Amino acid sequence: MNYDHFHHQMLARGVSDETLDTIRKCGIDLNSWLEGFKDTHTSVKKTVEIISTHPLVPKDVAVRGFIIDSETGELGEIS
Repeated sequence: MNYDHFHHQMLARGVSDETLDTIRKCGIDLNSWLEGFKDTHTSVKKTVEIISTHPLVPKDVAVRGFIIDSETGELGEIS
């Protein structure tokens, strides 16, 4: 997937270019984000960092990340 492919669909679903610009200003590269990930652990850790350091998330809000094992159903927290 890539951002250019989905941009018009996002606009059609009500996501404004202003909102997308705000996301970019927070340091999120939409092309990389939509590409997915190769390393689940690294991806979850990075996502937790992005959310927990976002200026609109109060510092007293706990942000945690988990990965579920698709075979066993075990839920593991990423620290």
